[in-house]
Amino acid sequence: MFLRSIKGIHITEHPGHKHLSLNVEASSYLNPEYVYIPLVEGSPCECLVKENDQVKVGQVVAMRTGRFGLPVHASVSGVVTAVNKKMWHASGVMVQMIEIKNDFQETLDDSIKKNDVENLSKEQLIEIIKNCGIVGLGGSGFPTYVKYQSPAPISTLIINAAECEPYLTADYTLVTTKTKQFLRGVAYIMRASGAGKAYIAIKENKKEAIQILNEHLSAFANINIFLLKDVYPAGWEKYIVQKIMNKTYKTLPSEVGVVVNNVATAVAICDAVEYNMPLVQKLVTFTGEGLLNPQNVFVKIGTLVNEVIAKIGGYAPEVADAIFVAGGLMTGKGMLFDSLVVHRSLGSIIVLPKEKPGLALPCMGCGKCAENCPVFLSPIQIKQAFDAKNTNLLAELKADKCIQCGLCSYVCPSRIELTEATTKAKALVLKGR
Repeated sequence: MFLRSIKGIHITEHPGHKHLSLNVEASSYLNPEYVYIPLVEGSPCECLVKENDQVKVGQVVAMRTGRFGLPVHASVSGVVTAVNKKMWHASGVMVQMIEIKNDFQETLDDSIKKNDVENLSKEQLIEIIKNCGIVGLGGSGFPTYVKYQSPAPISTLIINAAECEPYLTADYTLVTTKTKQFLRGVAYIMRASGAGKAYIAIKENKKEAIQILNEHLSAFANINIFLLKDVYPAGWEKYIVQKIMNKTYKTLPSEVGVVVNNVATAVAICDAVEYNMPLVQKLVTFTGEGLLNPQNVFVKIGTLVNEVIAKIGGYAPEVADAIFVAGGLMTGKGMLFDSLVVHRSLGSIIVLPKEKPGLALPCMGCGKCAENCPVFLSPIQIKQAFDAKNTNLLAELKADKCIQCGLCSYVCPSRIELTEATTKAKALVLKGR
């Protein structure tokens, strides 16, 4: 079968972009007065508590409905003060949330206890991962346990440690500071998925992380490092699978015997397998020149972002107006407010000084957007078809294949917002199916 090589380009990591949040050790903000647990996570969640209920850390307070059910847990102990509080979500909309007032006792749910990990079967591992509410922490938020129930046999696990977007460093920090925990998590995933070997896919310029991993890998059988070129989008799942396996797939990596997980997911799975600890806290990168003290912060799920920013020193004093991004700089969502909530799959907050936007020029026909598109689309043609409301042409141009990586806007010399238009076109095509 002809295999067309997926493209990527080098994105300059301007001096300080990554180092902004690596200049200091990761900190913690684990005692907010209130947390807010979203009742929307891919699909609606059924609330299982009511006002004035006492809850413990790790107690199930809601259940994700739909095809892939998943429990949602309280991240602090305390009292439920509201079950329909409308708060800002990182998706850019307000959603209903469970409000819990922290009693600061950190009382653990009775289910949280040490496991006999050596004797756990594949089925038991999957059930633990499900019951602990582990989702993809690379941004997808997809229930992780589903990947290990593939009807197709899984031969290979790939851990995506590329972290190829500018500014983001949470995965790098976890690899270098929680190395043993991370690698144990990788080993548990291999057992849960049935994979006989694993590759940690990491960019070749992450030399310190690679050295630390090599110092520990002798204790872990069949786990190897695979070096990726310093290109974007090296962290795209299909890109990594093709580079390592020399195979591609249509819909899911399981079609070629592969499961792909993120670094933070592996760390969370280690906690789940060893202690039945649900996903109640995570490491989030708070960074950008708009913050006084950028850093990685361990936070409870449901913490208000503006509280974390205040805790680490607030905004840079010289920044009068800022761009506020939830998620990565290339793929994240621009926000109008900082009062959003950290949900399970939010990995970063980036604050940048707002610059005067340059004027968008007419398309000069250079073809750079099509030349650099990783999935071989023509973004400018898609935008033109979208502006003309030509849905049939949008389908012919395969707008639904867009991965929303942001490269087309990044490379466009005319500053045309191609990514925004292509994303809207994709949604239109999918809606019309």
